[in-house]
Amino acid sequence: MLSDIRGSLSAACAEAEFAYRSLSFYRELIDRAGLAPSGRLHVDGPDAFRKLPFTSKADFRRGFPARVVNHEESLPELTYTSSSSGTTGDRLVTVVHRPLLAERMAVTAAANPPLSERLLGAAHRKVARLAAPNCSDVECATPLSTLADRTLPDGTLVLSIAHDVLATPRTMIDKIFDELAAYRPAWLYADPTHLAFLCGQMRSRGLTALPARAVVLTYSLLTHAARRIITDALPEGTPVAEVLSMSEFGWLGIECPAGARHLNEETFHHEILLESGDEAGPGEIGELVITSVGDQLSPHVRYRTGDLVEPGGRCPCGAAGRTVVHHGRASTGLVDGAEGRLVTARQADDALADIAGIRHYRIDQATPDSAICRIITGEDAPADTVPAVQDRLRALLPRVRRVEGTAVTHIEAERSGKFSTCSGPGRVPEGVLL
Repeated sequence: MLSDIRGSLSAACAEAEFAYRSLSFYRELIDRAGLAPSGRLHVDGPDAFRKLPFTSKADFRRGFPARVVNHEESLPELTYTSSSSGTTGDRLVTVVHRPLLAERMAVTAAANPPLSERLLGAAHRKVARLAAPNCSDVECATPLSTLADRTLPDGTLVLSIAHDVLATPRTMIDKIFDELAAYRPAWLYADPTHLAFLCGQMRSRGLTALPARAVVLTYSLLTHAARRIITDALPEGTPVAEVLSMSEFGWLGIECPAGARHLNEETFHHEILLESGDEAGPGEIGELVITSVGDQLSPHVRYRTGDLVEPGGRCPCGAAGRTVVHHGRASTGLVDGAEGRLVTARQADDALADIAGIRHYRIDQATPDSAICRIITGEDAPADTVPAVQDRLRALLPRVRRVEGTAVTHIEAERSGKFSTCSGPGRVPEGVLL
């Protein structure tokens, strides 16, 4: 049963106390920290909450299912099980009650009324999903699977796509367009790189618009290039929004019509933390740390996401929830020389924002001294597209000795099937919690 408490510090404190009573791994974690000497955890305010230890993906992977699931609440008909894509290594299995997952989605979507109306108020709620095969719950990387094979119990159609998205064969691309025309989904739930690739295939097939009444973009960072390509391929007025989500939690935040990303602070408690443990302020980038609210099955307390966000300013749209700028994963950041600052994937993409000839790119930085950007350009790209990318990156990374841009016809996906725009040397930004 859903808890009546909502996303606030007091709700997060109650979640921690419940996790201590219900999950053996968390009870051992708290006991080792000496925070429950009487055998009962009591978290009575911000100071006590900040003393709670962090949890991570490793805790939930090691302990699944016996140590991280409250088996008194394990109701199969209400439980949704999902697997992460494996972006950071091994895949993680997560369970959550379906009503709570739906509530998180509805509360998050409320910050974007036009999109929410299309998603939740549609006459039918058929959904088509286009993402890396590892993000799906069915086999969708083979061209032999049928529409019935890839339709989930809730009616979601998982579109067939290759693990190496930009190498998807023509027969699979044709199948996607045929199935979209036949299925006629109310909305499309997609990885932005995957959808931008699909939109780039439309012209050769004589298609003028992607058949979608609304589009939700998630799974990986939305680049300026991908947004241009996707927006141009949709009927005018089609709601498009980036959603911040994780396999462990579902929807965490959403882009409002004004373009800001609002966090769902009703069914989650969010912290944006620097290395000092202090909350990040304006102009500072910290790690997003999440505590679930009302999760009776597998509560997460002070869960380190590895995602970097920057607190945003006030938004004129009037939606609830503070705003953030999503900077991507800490592990993908670039560095400006051996002793230089970290440059996030968002900052790199912002530097390239107005170079219209880009379709896809990836910046690889194996060492702090060298960064190579591979670029796939559009058919009508200006001749100076690659030199322009190179100049922008040299200005962004002035301490990197070698910064080069090169035109290519293919860029491989990650092992997880996702497509990263940056592959850094793994250095963590000074002042960030990680």
